[in-house]
Amino acid sequence: MSLTMGLEDIGIETTCVGIDDFKVSEVVKYDFIAIGSPTHILKASKPMKDFLMELKTFNLRGKLGFSFDTRNDSKMNKRGLLVLENSASRVIEGWMKRMKMEIVKSRESALVEGREGPLDQRADEVFQQIGREIGTQLKKSG
Repeated sequence: MSLTMGLEDIGIETTCVGIDDFKVSEVVKYDFIAIGSPTHILKASKPMKDFLMELKTFNLRGKLGFSFDTRNDSKMNKRGLLVLENSASRVIEGWMKRMKMEIVKSRESALVEGREGPLDQRADEVFQQIGREIGTQLKKSG
C-alpha cells in the first residue's frame, strides 16, 4: 500500500495487516495506528464497525492515529482525493478521537478504479506522499 511505502521511505518500520488477520490485543504495542476502510453507503463497512467496537476495549489514549478510506466516486479535488463529509474515514477518525488518540493528520479519501480498485494512480502517489509527511512528523516527535 502506498501509505506504507511512504512511511518506509522515511525509515519508519511498518506492519500492514487486514482486520481479519489482526489480533486486536496487539494494538497497544504500536505507537502509530493508521486505519482504513472502503466506504459503503457513505459509512464504514460492518466489519470495520465491529473491529472498532473491539478496538475501543483497549487503552489507546495518546496513541497517534490516521484514518483513510477508498471509494469509487467521480467528485475529486485537484490532488486526486475525494472531499466528502460522509465517509468511512470520518467514522474511523471519530472513533479514534473518542478513544483519545492523537490525530496526526486529518482523514483522507482515495478514489479506486471500478468497484473495488486498484487505487487511481494519482491517489496512489498522493498517499505515498502522505506517508512521507506522516513519517517525517513521527521522526521529529519520536
